[in-house]
Amino acid sequence: MSTRRNPNSSSHKHERLHTLRHHPTLRWIDAKFVHRPRIYISQSLLAGLALVGILIAEDALTNGAVVAAVASSVAIVFFVPHSVASKPFRLIGGHVAAIAASLCTVGIMLLLPNAVATNQLMIHGLQGASLALVILFMTITNTEHAPAAGTALGLATSVPMNSVIFILSSALIISVVRIVLYRRLHNLI
Repeated sequence: MSTRRNPNSSSHKHERLHTLRHHPTLRWIDAKFVHRPRIYISQSLLAGLALVGILIAEDALTNGAVVAAVASSVAIVFFVPHSVASKPFRLIGGHVAAIAASLCTVGIMLLLPNAVATNQLMIHGLQGASLALVILFMTITNTEHAPAAGTALGLATSVPMNSVIFILSSALIISVVRIVLYRRLHNLI
């Protein structure tokens, strides 16, 4: 009778996983990726396609910070689709809170037009105020969605209607995509 181990046994798989995790050059690769690369690759591609679809559908002519915030929302939904941060209520609500915070800072700017127009420090102060307000608004309304902070920053000194429409419709599209694909998506973290 041979005492040789079955290479398909779970202890052998555990040993291979342990060796892989502690290999000096591969330590930075997530062990789950090694076992399920197709899920990681397909969800990454889906996230990219979702953003491209949004940008094409919206014909986005908005500032970079707003596009980055929407891209961050897409990333959250495809990184951790089953987390609280990916829920449609928080995704849409977080961006609505960001728009509200930005409207407040733009209101301050309109009250002090001469002080803001030439003062870079004042503009940075308004951007900081916009971030503080969006955090406050999101926590009060239970709509915490971290990428919405980028929306607040991007709109801190100007809230053009095309950006508002882009943000809200993008949040809605991302939410619908999450709802449709929810059972097929996996948390990658």
